[in-house]
Amino acid sequence: MKNLHKLITNSAIAILVMFLLSAGNLSAQTPQYYNYQNVGASTNSFPFNVATGKAVNMLFLPGDFNQPAPIPAGKSLTKMYFYSLSAGGPTYTNLRVLLAQTTITDLTSGTFYAGPFDTVYSAASATLTATANGWVSITFDHPFPYDPTKTLISFVEQCGTAGTGFTVRNNTVTGVRRVWSVGGCPFAPYASGDAAVTNVGFDVINSSSNALPDLIYYKFKDNPTTTSVKNFAVPGVGTSPAPLTGLTLTSGGQFDSCLAGTATTSAKITTGYNLSTGTSSFTISMWLNNLVTPATTRYLFGDAGLSFRCFVGGVAPVGGAIFRGTGITDVNIDSIFPGPTVVHIVYDSASSSVKIYRNGVLKNTVVQTAFNFTTGTGFTVGGYSTSAGLEGLMDEFRFYKRALGQAEITSTWNQNLGIITGVTPVSTQIPNEYKLSQNYPNPFNPVTKINFALPKSGLVTMMVYDILGREVARLVNETKQAGSYSVDFNASNLTSGVYFYRLEVNGYVDTKKMTLIK
Repeated sequence: MKNLHKLITNSAIAILVMFLLSAGNLSAQTPQYYNYQNVGASTNSFPFNVATGKAVNMLFLPGDFNQPAPIPAGKSLTKMYFYSLSAGGPTYTNLRVLLAQTTITDLTSGTFYAGPFDTVYSAASATLTATANGWVSITFDHPFPYDPTKTLISFVEQCGTAGTGFTVRNNTVTGVRRVWSVGGCPFAPYASGDAAVTNVGFDVINSSSNALPDLIYYKFKDNPTTTSVKNFAVPGVGTSPAPLTGLTLTSGGQFDSCLAGTATTSAKITTGYNLSTGTSSFTISMWLNNLVTPATTRYLFGDAGLSFRCFVGGVAPVGGAIFRGTGITDVNIDSIFPGPTVVHIVYDSASSSVKIYRNGVLKNTVVQTAFNFTTGTGFTVGGYSTSAGLEGLMDEFRFYKRALGQAEITSTWNQNLGIITGVTPVSTQIPNEYKLSQNYPNPFNPVTKINFALPKSGLVTMMVYDILGREVARLVNETKQAGSYSVDFNASNLTSGVYFYRLEVNGYVDTKKMTLIK
């Protein structure tokens, strides 16, 4: 009990420190991952030791942050470090850190990076405490999802310094890695650039977004909003809501409502997505219940253009299903009748195998020749072609373009991954700019409203994160036309605390903070 109390106390202290650091106050410690420490032939006063203000645009290639090991996939950046050569305790005006990821490998000399940035830190006044030959850190206002296969672009700026600033260490490599401003705010790029790479590091946390499907996620939520159309489809690709034929929505799903079928001919959900995973890994999972021994074949999903399908009855094992396709080996899925049962079908291109999990436990592995799904004619759920569709109940249909591992399947097979909320058009008048408004009321309990505006149509995603950067809800994940919209967020299943909501569309990214008080 004493050790448990100590653990809880230390955790509480760590969270408190996190809040204190977010105001700009720093501690000297080594980052979890960094490019260089106290090595490098050059030093520079940009941007932290220029009293009148300075901005620096920096580029870091994939693999740069490899000390003591490369940053692994599935991480979000929470804190940025700079290696200081001199001591100082300056207070900065309008200190900001912006990050972006891209595929470019060089900046353009004399030009700031023009792509969309995410402002991960912003303070009207921030005091940084630097020690000689040590790390200075800035804790972000919200986590930044990091892809180690892409280039990281940073833009660090301050509009004036009170007190003694500090210099940073750089390494000189090749290309154009840094462009800086002429003087202070407003910033204009100096007509040059160089190959200096600032000694930088990061702290990270796990990105819970890995748990969320990146192709299709159907919750089959029986949730009409302002129209008569049921909000059963939340795909990242295809049509939302997708047309439903010969199937209905009913209560009694894994977490709420679900899809129901009675073996109707041509029954299916036409997703609007043509199967196009190529030779890449993928995972398909679904909750099934009330399955009955069929007289003939009953289809669960498929893409007729590729003869790719999954069904019960026919040549499927008794009490189970079969996963098959042209040119691939049949895979049996045993003992799923009558349910409830959660099935994961995982194709791992690295090992050329298909793995079957039942209720989070690995049950079958079949060696496969490589799949190549590039020319589908339409992926359907709850049915296939003109044959008899689902007979029973289906819920939580998830399609990932990657192979989930045992740990992720174990942690999510019986977990509700998101909340579907209504997205209501406010105005069809086309706005002049993208905008994410502050939620209202704020603080709230437990329902709040979030407005956003789109000058152009595009795929809109809006996620909610907790203070540790874990994704707790996906509010929007669908294509929207230009206009103004309102989203109702019900946080009745969340605990009191600070949360962040993040909007992404057409390269525009913005994040705001909200507080839930129960």
